[in-house]
Amino acid sequence: MRRIRYVLPAVLAVLILAGCAARGPFVEDRDGNVVIFTRADTGHAVTVTLGPGLDYEKRVSRDFMGADIEGWLYSADDGTSVLVSSMARKEFEDLVGRSIDAPATGAKAYPPQTSWLPRLCQLVRAYVVSLDGDVISVVKFGPRPEMCDGLVENDAYMAAHADEVAAFDRKAEEEVFLAW
Repeated sequence: MRRIRYVLPAVLAVLILAGCAARGPFVEDRDGNVVIFTRADTGHAVTVTLGPGLDYEKRVSRDFMGADIEGWLYSADDGTSVLVSSMARKEFEDLVGRSIDAPATGAKAYPPQTSWLPRLCQLVRAYVVSLDGDVISVVKFGPRPEMCDGLVENDAYMAAHADEVAAFDRKAEEEVFLAW
């Protein structure tokens, strides 16, 4: 009887971890403006810390440019928002349209990249860390302009709005912190 009392909690813990791992490659834990992604199989983790000007809204599941993205959505008073999510490497590569040189084990951070997405009429800044081959991404979305026809391409927008893009990047750097 004693053996069952000690073995049962251990078996339940393993089943719970296995269930979490089956949802995706990461176990996710959110506490306020801190989200921790941990690989159940390796124990490696990435911590995302967001600035105090961002307020947690909700857990979302969205179709974003043909990919089903699930993550934690935060918003700011200035009309910007941040989505913190994880995904399998193949899903990420399909989304961005190119292969990444992610290591099979360990972490690799990629330089943040800002783009204008004509279809969304928004600036976005993406922070990406590969962890054991899969991906954690933090995407800051700029405010939506009052008028936008969606025809201005990335390079043209970035050149015509250089000061706005620089201010957007500075603000993102003050709000998004990643550690692994």
